[in-house]
Amino acid sequence: MKNALILHGTENTPEDNWFPWLKMKLKSAGYQVWVPALPQADKPNIRRYNQFLFESDWQFNRQSIIVGHSSGAVAILGLLQALPEDTQVKAVYLVGSFKDDLGWEALSELFLDPFDFNKIKQQARKFVFIHSDNDPYCPLEHAQYLHHKLGGDLVVLSDQKHFSTSTYGKKYRQFDFLGHLILEDVVDDQFVADLYQKFASYGIKVWLDGGWAVDALVGHQTRRHEDVDIILEKKDLTKFNQLMKKLGYFHLSRDDEQDYNFVLVDNQAHLVDVHVIEFDQKGNGVYGPEVNGKFYPASALRGQGKIAGVKVRCVTAEYAKQSKQGYQLRDKDRHDLKILTGLI
Repeated sequence: MKNALILHGTENTPEDNWFPWLKMKLKSAGYQVWVPALPQADKPNIRRYNQFLFESDWQFNRQSIIVGHSSGAVAILGLLQALPEDTQVKAVYLVGSFKDDLGWEALSELFLDPFDFNKIKQQARKFVFIHSDNDPYCPLEHAQYLHHKLGGDLVVLSDQKHFSTSTYGKKYRQFDFLGHLILEDVVDDQFVADLYQKFASYGIKVWLDGGWAVDALVGHQTRRHEDVDIILEKKDLTKFNQLMKKLGYFHLSRDDEQDYNFVLVDNQAHLVDVHVIEFDQKGNGVYGPEVNGKFYPASALRGQGKIAGVKVRCVTAEYAKQSKQGYQLRDKDRHDLKILTGLI
C-alpha cells in the first residue's frame, strides 16, 4: 500500500504549518499517512528520531514517500541512511533543508553521524529539494550542496521564506505546489492541449514525446502524468524561452540536465521537459552533440494524434515502444507499453 510519512521541523508539531492539510490531501488520494509528533523536537536528535520511527509499526516500501520540513527534511537523510540496504522508498521531498547545524547548538545532534551520501542515494528512487530564494534560516547554498550530492530535482521558489506560517503567515496553512508535485494532478489533457496551442500561436513547432505521445496516439488521456515531454527545434529555442517566461515558467535544476535537455516549472507545479534537436540533411533530429550519436530518426517524428480534441504532432508508436528499452521499467512504462503493443 502506498504510504506517506511527514516529518515536522524544530519546535513544531503535526498541527503546524501545512502538515494537516497535506495529510488530508494525501489521504484523499488513497495514501496511508502518518505525521508523528517527533520526540523532543525542540532539540532534534537523529538517533532518537530513528529509534522512535523504527520502533513503530510503520512500513517503508517502494510505494512510500517521505516529506520533511526544515530539520524534518534533514532527518529524512539520517533516516534513509539507517534503512536496511534492501529497503528503498519511492520518493523524498525535502522542504527548506540544510547541511549543517547553521551555528545553532539546538541542531547539532541532527549531525551525530556523518552523512554517507552514497548510501542515502541508494535508499530512494527520487529526491526533490524545494527551497526559497529568501529563506531567512537556511541558505540556498545548503540545498544546492545536498542536491549536488544526491541528485534529483531542485525547485527554487521565489520569495517564500521558510514555507511556514511563522515566516509567511496564513498562506502556509496549505502548500498547493507541494501537493500538486506529489500527486501529479495538474498536467492533464486540457493543460497539454492549451500549451500546445500556445506554442502554435507563437510560431513554435513541437512534437509530444513520452507518455503524452502515447496518449495522443490513442486519442485520450490514459493515466496521470507528472510532466509533459516536448521536442523542440533549436532554432525556436529563444522564442520558446521568451514565451515560457511570459507564461510564468522558471528553471528547475536537475542532476542530469543539459543545454539540450532541461525542465521548466511554474508556480502550479506544471513541469515541461524539453528535448532540443537540430535537423541533419537526412531529416533526423540530432539530440545533443553529434558525437554522442543520439537522434530522433526522421521516421520517428511523423506521428500524429489528438489531445483533448486538439490535433498534435508526436513521435510514432514504433519509436515510443523502442524508447522503452535500456532501463528498468516503472509501472507507468509498463502501462504505456501495453497500449503501444495494441497500436502496432
